[in-house]
Amino acid sequence: MNKILFVAMSLLIVCVSLRSQTETTKIIVRVILVDKDLNQKPVPHLTLLLSAVTNTTAHSQEAKTAFSGDAEFQAAPGKYRLSTPQGVDFAGQHYEWDLEVNASGEKVSVDLSNDNSKKADRHPVDPKNNSDDLTLMFQKYQKSVVTVWSEIGSGTGFIVDSSGLIMTNQHVIGPSELVAVQFDAKRKVAAKVLSFDAGRDVAVLYADLSAFPEAAAAPIADVREGHPIAVEGEKVFTIGSPLGLKKIITSGIVSKVEARAIISDVNINHGNSGGPLFNSLGEVIGITAFLVPGGNGPGVAGIIRIDQTLPVLAQARKKMKDASLPSAKLLPVEPIDPYPLDSLKEMAKPVKFDRKPYVFTMGGFDVALITPVLQYEVDGEVDRTAEREKGKRTRKRGESGQNTFEPMQDLHEWAEYIGDYKPVLHVQAAPQLRETFVSELGRELAPAIVTYAGGARMKFRTDFYRMKLLCGAKEVEPIQPGKAATVINAHDSFVNVTDATYVGIYTYPAEAISPACGKVTLQIFSEKDPEKAESKELDPKSVNRVWNDFKPYLSAHASEAKSQ
Repeated sequence: MNKILFVAMSLLIVCVSLRSQTETTKIIVRVILVDKDLNQKPVPHLTLLLSAVTNTTAHSQEAKTAFSGDAEFQAAPGKYRLSTPQGVDFAGQHYEWDLEVNASGEKVSVDLSNDNSKKADRHPVDPKNNSDDLTLMFQKYQKSVVTVWSEIGSGTGFIVDSSGLIMTNQHVIGPSELVAVQFDAKRKVAAKVLSFDAGRDVAVLYADLSAFPEAAAAPIADVREGHPIAVEGEKVFTIGSPLGLKKIITSGIVSKVEARAIISDVNINHGNSGGPLFNSLGEVIGITAFLVPGGNGPGVAGIIRIDQTLPVLAQARKKMKDASLPSAKLLPVEPIDPYPLDSLKEMAKPVKFDRKPYVFTMGGFDVALITPVLQYEVDGEVDRTAEREKGKRTRKRGESGQNTFEPMQDLHEWAEYIGDYKPVLHVQAAPQLRETFVSELGRELAPAIVTYAGGARMKFRTDFYRMKLLCGAKEVEPIQPGKAATVINAHDSFVNVTDATYVGIYTYPAEAISPACGKVTLQIFSEKDPEKAESKELDPKSVNRVWNDFKPYLSAHASEAKSQ
């Protein structure tokens, strides 16, 4: 009897076990959309929610589609509601799904497509325009991208938090003490660095976004373990804000995914550093950081993976609680209208162009007042060589700086910025080279001891720190305070020099210098004594020359404003 009871119980356990196994249903979901050309497009990274309708003991489940557009659930028998909390943007429309699924048997397949979705126009598009997904992505996410200005140049940044956090590359900021972010041609505000990691080349800035109500935070991709941040061959795009301030979009594919970086063939333009790299769903998966040139081709771009930046972002969020929000006051920006080109050609016509009013020395600096007219003249002169000027400077050490100093020759990082004949005044302050005391003494003693002392050993006399321009007693606020790192490494029979310094390059409005100021004063501060300024009142001839150079632009600008 006991043996029969034991066998019956065993059979019952096996039956229950088998029944429980068959009462779990695998629900396989596939999300595929079809574009206007009938091409099937799998939808990756889409969040799916499975909620029970009849089975009150079942809990809601969440899953995300893979790059193939597939996702999977395990559920007990019953009726369920399958929905997409956020939906997806595709071909100018927003798609969401909400449908009933009956879980029964071992496996159920569910296809989410255009036909069973809830569609809504997310981006109104003129049907006459031939807009595609990339166009729509640009329209949507360009409001997340800003230009980042520092003393050493400019780059791109993107808003990661609507409270005012902006991410960029650390090398865009460098050692700069002055930082600003610009949203468009008219709106620029001060920013401060909250956190940075030089090793990862990431910095997070803090700015008041109230000056730009349209600003939107860029969505960050899911970086949880088990969710690949990108795959080889995936389409990506970036929005950059180069020196011209016009935001541009470039696209490509992921070439390789590494532990800390993504390699892509997306085209990185000058000024793109610090910009977001988006996947096809408009999620940020990295920060554009560097370009590796490739022979005759465009090269490949190096992108810092977004998961590498999260510790820096977390640190910024922590510091933000105690940090004061930078001022929302709008800073000066470059004028939008150009300098009249015909006037440039006419004013630079004289056979012997007189540069003396533009160039002078003060303290240990050679200074140039660079107007569009001077710039146009300098660009047109092709019979000058740097070697000739270096030789002249060495042989005639007592010669005045205005005869040896060539404005703009050391501004490699700022060449594109200055090269567009913008209607602004650039004031350049370049530290002078001088022969060291030991070198000069050796060269003087050489003839007496019948020996060759070699080339003069030169060093920069000082390092640029900052400048002030005063119109009367009032300081003129610069549009852009800048510095250009300069390294000289020259060795020949005349000169030996290996040294580095910063050249100051500040940009001011066209009307910054005028006879109406009464007097115009320039103050330059060096790193050796940052509180004490070398000061010089500009010669009236220099003031009048600069003012006359801008007259055609100011007249045209006034006429245009009056007509509006």
